[in-house]
Amino acid sequence: MKQIIDKESVEKAITDLKASGKKVTLMALHGALGHRGSRCAPVKIKAELEAEAQPVRDSEEGLQAFREIWALAREEGRRQQESVNAGLQQDIQTLARENERLEGEATASANEAREFQKAKLHAETELADVKRQLAKSQDSLIQANKETQAALEKFAAEQAAHQGTHQELKKAIKKAHELELDLVRTRALLDAQSGQSKTPAAVSPKAVRGKSPGIR
Repeated sequence: MKQIIDKESVEKAITDLKASGKKVTLMALHGALGHRGSRCAPVKIKAELEAEAQPVRDSEEGLQAFREIWALAREEGRRQQESVNAGLQQDIQTLARENERLEGEATASANEAREFQKAKLHAETELADVKRQLAKSQDSLIQANKETQAALEKFAAEQAAHQGTHQELKKAIKKAHELELDLVRTRALLDAQSGQSKTPAAVSPKAVRGKSPGIR
């Protein structure tokens, strides 16, 4: 954006050049102003300053020269103002585009924040469901363990009872076998005694038991 050169700056630059003994030329004046603005503007302002410093003349030539200088100054001022306005308009458009971009980013950020909040709530809901299912599973596992333990205890008791019954059965079988042996021996003894009563010689029960078949 072009910088506007005012009359005070030009007047100070002319004074500084004259004080340093330099000739007030177009290049010197433009350099003293830091090369700001166009080269024509300082010359026109210099002409205005010189015209103001000269006594007012009522001649037609003087008025015409003043009008020409004033017209040139006004034209230069108009061009500079147009340049400034164009620069300001460009800055306004740039700021408008930047503002639009920032608004778009803000809208996108707000949408992302809403989506993140939705995702967070969904994740929290799923986590709560998982925790409830886990607690239910743990309760079911505890109940299953209790039932398994009770079944094992019942099975152990039944096994113990079955073992006791088996032992009792073995004892009964053994007892019955012994009774059967006693019965066989008794029958053998009776048979031996019955045979002794029919024979002349006496036969001892021990001999009968030893000779009778099937007697142990």
